[in-house]
Amino acid sequence: MMRYVKRALVVIVVLAIGGFCAFLYYIPPFFITPPEKFGADFAAAAPGVADIADPAERAIAERGRYIVVTGGCIGCHATNGPQGPDLTKYLAGGGLKLVTPERTYVSRNLTPDKETGLGRRSDDEVKRVLRSGVFPDGHVVPANVMPWGTFSNWSAEDRHAVVVYLRHLKPIRHQTPEPGPAGSLPPGAFEQDYGLKDYGVATK
Repeated sequence: MMRYVKRALVVIVVLAIGGFCAFLYYIPPFFITPPEKFGADFAAAAPGVADIADPAERAIAERGRYIVVTGGCIGCHATNGPQGPDLTKYLAGGGLKLVTPERTYVSRNLTPDKETGLGRRSDDEVKRVLRSGVFPDGHVVPANVMPWGTFSNWSAEDRHAVVVYLRHLKPIRHQTPEPGPAGSLPPGAFEQDYGLKDYGVATK
């Protein structure tokens, strides 16, 4: 009796291994898909600069667009909708909330809207945030909330190009909260909350 049980177990194990190998063989070959294909929709969503009349400014803005796309800014500064990021509201923010021991942050609106976006900030103020993480009110956003440590390695020309590009985006009025109260977390820790929720407040 035990002999038959052992043989049955061996057969089951062999079939399980064979089935698993077959599964691995027939799943889509992700490793041969070009990486740029995975982010193609996000790259295509970035508005172009063809409508900029001045050739020199257009070239600078094109450089800025390239940096914004390859830097993955949309990963944090998206506006979420019912089916995921709403790419028609490019960089309008509100799609990510991060809680640290010091403050709670919501991704900002980077469009040039004068009330809720970068239109209320000077070029120097925007560049200072990119360079050192220092906000207009003087506080420094943690580098694990906004990767300004990486942006600080950009050249001054690259930061200028990014600002020029952002100035040419379509202004979208979308209010995102100012940094709020701290979270009850240990020093150095942070929490990210995606959840396909818009943490901003849509305004008309």
